[in-house]
This record gives sequence, C-alpha cells and structure tokens, in this order.
Amino acid sequence: MRMLVRLLCFGAMVALLLLNVYVELKPGMVVGIGAKIVFACAFTGLWSLVCFSRPGGGGAARRRGYYLALFAYYIWMLLNLLFFDAAFGRTAGTGGLNRVPFLTIRNYLRAYKLGNISLKWVLVNLAGNLAAFAPMGFFLPALYPKQRHFFVFVPTVTVMVALVEIFQYLTRTGSCDIDDLILNTAGAFIIWIVCLLPPFRTWIRRITAAKGE
Repeated sequence: MRMLVRLLCFGAMVALLLLNVYVELKPGMVVGIGAKIVFACAFTGLWSLVCFSRPGGGGAARRRGYYLALFAYYIWMLLNLLFFDAAFGRTAGTGGLNRVPFLTIRNYLRAYKLGNISLKWVLVNLAGNLAAFAPMGFFLPALYPKQRHFFVFVPTVTVMVALVEIFQYLTRTGSCDIDDLILNTAGAFIIWIVCLLPPFRTWIRRITAAKGE
C-alpha cells in the first residue's frame, strides 16, 4: 500500500512538472506569483511524500538527494524568472545598463514618494531582487560544504549574479544593473548568515557532512 502511494505521488509529481514547464513556457501564457507559489508548494509536498513515506526515515544519502532535487527545481524556476517569464516582461525585448550603485534603488523610492508608481512595484523590483537569489544562501552551503566559508560563498554568488546580468543584457531579456547585483547578492548573503546560526547550522551540516564531521 505504501509503495502504491509513493508511485502515485511520483506520477503526480512528474505530471505537475510537465504542466509547470508547459504553462510557464507557452507563448502568451502569463503565470502569476500566486500560481508559481502553488506549483512550488505542490512539488515540494509530493517530492517529500516520495522520499520520506517509506520505512527507514531519511538517511544521509536520501536527505541529500531530496535537497538536490529541490535545488534543481529552484534553478529551473530562477532561470525561467530571469530569462523567459512573460509575467516579468522577459519577452518584451527590453534592455538597459546601469553602472551607478544605488541609482535604480533611489529612482524607485523617489518615484514612489512622488506617487508615480505603486508600492507593489517597488516591492516587486526591490524585495523581489533580494528574494530571487536568497535560496542560494541555503542550498549552496547545505549541498556543498566549501560554500560554508565566506570567501568561497560570496565570490560564487557574485559571479553567478554578474553572469545573469550580462546574459540578460546580451539577450535583451532584462537590464544589466549594478543594483540588481547588490540586491541579489545581499539576499543570498542574509540567508547564508542565518544558516550559520544554531539550530540552522546543525540542520545544514546534517544534509551534507564535510570531511571530518
């Protein structure tokens, strides 16, 4: 019976992933933030049932495989958000370049103060940039022990974000903005700091133990 439940959950998860990819990439289809959250929660729930509904609990290998799959799903959602997502104007062929730190942030705050844009768009653009790479602050140190060191993690995330900004500019799926680099990296770093604190540090180390632990 338990095996049947796991098989049904796995089948439902695969169907959900196919539907998720289809609706996200279908031309003219716009998937809102609420729907994205529903997809992510449904995937996480089904994958949890597949991994942990069998006897034996969660061994080290199973735990790492579980989080690797979640990391892969996050990467898919992030790449879609950054390069293909019509809900964020990625098909509009827009571009731009800002090399002045905090210029874009000041412009958003000034426009909101003058009543030219709503608070929603300020949050989408500023808090959204903080949140976009924030999961990296969990997944990288959890899955790759070397990423638990400041001088490894920060350069890794900075290079990741810089490459994204360059590719967005070259493909005209977004602007190349130093403020995006600052906010994306800051969001990941904040979560990384949180993961150093107990009991989060113990949880992180249980997912993928470093040599000697």
